[in-house]
Amino acid sequence: MIQKDPGVIVGPIAQFMGWIIDFVFNVVYPFTEKNSLGISIIVLTLIIRFIMLPLAFKSQKSMMAMQRLNPEMDKIKKKYGDTKDPELTKKMNVELQALYAKHKINPLSGCLPLIIQMPIFVALINVFNQSFMYISKLKSVYASLAETITKVPHWTGAFMQFLGAHVTTDMKPPKGSFDIAPIVDAVTGAADYTNFIKYLNKITPSEWTMLFNGNPANPDASSINALASPELLNQIQALYTQKNNIEVFLGLNTLENAGFLWPGIIIPVLTVLTSVLSSWLSMKQQAQTSKDQSAVMQQRIMMVIMPLMMGFFTVNAPIGTGIYWITSSVFQVLQQWIMNKRMKTDLTTPKEAK
Repeated sequence: MIQKDPGVIVGPIAQFMGWIIDFVFNVVYPFTEKNSLGISIIVLTLIIRFIMLPLAFKSQKSMMAMQRLNPEMDKIKKKYGDTKDPELTKKMNVELQALYAKHKINPLSGCLPLIIQMPIFVALINVFNQSFMYISKLKSVYASLAETITKVPHWTGAFMQFLGAHVTTDMKPPKGSFDIAPIVDAVTGAADYTNFIKYLNKITPSEWTMLFNGNPANPDASSINALASPELLNQIQALYTQKNNIEVFLGLNTLENAGFLWPGIIIPVLTVLTSVLSSWLSMKQQAQTSKDQSAVMQQRIMMVIMPLMMGFFTVNAPIGTGIYWITSSVFQVLQQWIMNKRMKTDLTTPKEAK
């Protein structure tokens, strides 16, 4: 199914991210065609994380300041106890806000890095769902594939065994239907390359195999191997190999959804594991210094919920977005480990000694 318009918020971010990844890809590709898109995603992630470092340090500084205030915050909370009186709760919050204002602390600043990451993650889903629209080299490969395939005599016959599962005017056909209209002009018989490229971008590996070799369940079905001349067949296979070299990273197609089956499921699993480790390191220091057990418990719950949520997102998203999130989490783990060591030193050093 072709991705819908991402909208006025995600759309500009997707365009910007597409421009950056195209730039990175054009730097990486001359060095290696194989795994080039996956490597580009990792490089893109590192660029984003380094750009966000000042914000991360600011967020960490705010968390350190909050931890220094824990004794004073605990006194205020102890003063009001576990009251459910709205007026007393309001007074407690006013005192806490006054304490934050006095020390120039924003208690929500620790969430900023995650808030910024989410629109980028959603935008990348759009980019990888329509990668040929953003990565110029990949668009060129798909365009050449579309043009070369349409030179094969009776090429539409090779697609009839599964074309109806993808191509209709709304891209959501009834099961078993067949409509070639969106990619072939009814009058001239010429291919609409814009729609054909979109279609080729969504063909699964098993469908490509069927396209080349025919449908084993239907011996009479046409195939590119049977219809194309040796010269055209060599050109198509070379372009298909080039496409795979770009899209596949460590055996996984970066543009396909991860899903629940092996080997794609490894991406959501790694997403959850790296996110849990990142969250654990982020909350470890605060849990050690905070006496507010309810706050500690809430943090532990979030440490489980957020990674599981990201794992669910990556199951239903292109593998490329999972690679982005895993790389980002690994970077976060290293960053947090360094910051925690610094935080431990700062928290155990008296202010007067600084």
